[in-house]
Amino acid sequence: MHDFISIGSSLVDMFIHSDKFKVDDLDGENRFVLQGDKVDIESFVVRIGGGGANTATGFTRLGFDAAVISETGKDDFANVIFRNLQKNRVDTSLIIKEKREITGGSVILVSGNGRRTVMVHRGAASMLDSFDISPYRLTKARWVHLSSISGRLETLKRIFELVKVNPELKLSWNPGSKELALLADGKINIEEIPCLILFLNAKEWELVRKQQKQLIKEIPQIVVTKGAEGGEVYIHGEKSLKFFGAKSKSVDDTGAGDAFATGYVAGQYLNLPPKTSVEWGVRNAGSVIRYFGAQTGLLGRDRIKG
Repeated sequence: MHDFISIGSSLVDMFIHSDKFKVDDLDGENRFVLQGDKVDIESFVVRIGGGGANTATGFTRLGFDAAVISETGKDDFANVIFRNLQKNRVDTSLIIKEKREITGGSVILVSGNGRRTVMVHRGAASMLDSFDISPYRLTKARWVHLSSISGRLETLKRIFELVKVNPELKLSWNPGSKELALLADGKINIEEIPCLILFLNAKEWELVRKQQKQLIKEIPQIVVTKGAEGGEVYIHGEKSLKFFGAKSKSVDDTGAGDAFATGYVAGQYLNLPPKTSVEWGVRNAGSVIRYFGAQTGLLGRDRIKG
């Protein structure tokens, strides 16, 4: 039996870092500016990413037994992902490998202050179908952590149904923009989401402004993160906690949200107080942003305790 099964993408991330990259605030939006037609870069790094791979690896670093459900192609990038996950003791037996699909990946341009622009091709990671979810294997876990699955509605419904009919199985959810669009359009009934913890960043929280009151009413814990500013936690309908972000200097913000969610969920799995779970999440995210990639800085149990 697994402590955790993470469901989400597993990708190959290619990081390109240069102090010549600039992030400007134009018309209220962040715009990435590249000056010149040929730019020398400080570093070029290849890492593994994606919400499924990041959180599963985060759980095993903390000493838990974890598996990941993702979809990849049967190609060299998939082999890189498998080797990395297995090196981190993540069970890869639930990953679906499709010969006719291409493993997803991204190119991430990182500026001198850690701000980034991500160009992503999700490929196979966006094709996780409902029949790819094994009811037997999923319900043998103690906790499911669900990241973005590119808005695959039938797959979401299957996961929610399996959790609902297995009351001992707990679910945390960190939806992406396509899942939030389903919520905003009423294609997902909030009352039928069997979610214990919902993770959103501040921008995502605004995308569901009209649904906020109902979400707060129906979901026991909602964590809204605001990057370096910290965030807030709604517990059983009340804004119970405000917290500050880590004071770490950011080299790369990629994976900070997954790292925070991993730390927070781990704390709740161990029945720790929400305040302690927040501290675990902040420490984990603060460590991750000190390195390129979403997994290098993930903490072990001793270090996350502080």
